[in-house]
Amino acid sequence: MAAQSGRIGVPELLVGVPFPTIALEIMRSITAPQQFPAVLYGGATFDPAQALERGLVDALVAPDTLIEQALAAAGSLTALPPAAFALTKQQIRVPFLRRVREDGAQFDVTVQELWEAPTTLTAIRAYVARTFKRSS
Repeated sequence: MAAQSGRIGVPELLVGVPFPTIALEIMRSITAPQQFPAVLYGGATFDPAQALERGLVDALVAPDTLIEQALAAAGSLTALPPAAFALTKQQIRVPFLRRVREDGAQFDVTVQELWEAPTTLTAIRAYVARTFKRSS
């Protein structure tokens, strides 16, 4: 993330929008474990330093070097032996994929119903209006 600019967070619960299982598992996989509940329940957005502390980003870099640094990081991964890298990624993601497969069927129908509810759509519109009003 570019240092000294932007915000990142997950304000979904502030407007009554639950997480589909896959989105929840993505957040679980990137957020520092001790920060995970607070990040989700609080609905806050974080400046770059706070985001790094909570595990939402891997590094902070000067804004004018962001693309260069991201490409360098990606390039270092492409230098790894592909078969070993692919297997390692699969091994790391086994718990994630298991929870998505098993829990998704249990929760995602209800998640979709809540996302489509008129009260939820009204709350989302109000949140977006407040957020853009603040940033203008």
